[in-house]
Amino acid sequence: MELLAQDFYFYNNGTLYSTIKKLSPDGWFSDIKKVEPSIRIFGTKEQINEALDAYIQMTGLNLDECYDFKVEEKDSFFYDLERNKIIEKKLKEYKKRYNKLSNNKALITTI
Repeated sequence: MELLAQDFYFYNNGTLYSTIKKLSPDGWFSDIKKVEPSIRIFGTKEQINEALDAYIQMTGLNLDECYDFKVEEKDSFFYDLERNKIIEKKLKEYKKRYNKLSNNKALITTI
């Protein structure tokens, strides 16, 4: 049973916005920005597929892109030592949280 993590990015079927606060020379002001829905799923390949299908059915969103969230090999084009340290730390955290689950389901988090 190999545990994996994958990032899923969805098309914004409707227009979702979030309120943000920014600091300008004139002081703080509120603005809105477009939010692209995205999630990270951690579990076995079968659990990830099941969770993704359920999430798509529940939200009605359409999948845009999917990436593996993993530590890159040294000879990989995407290799970055600092990024790998962050990813490794996150994967350990996800595994700890996953092991606490008793429902035999994947762990889903927002990105």
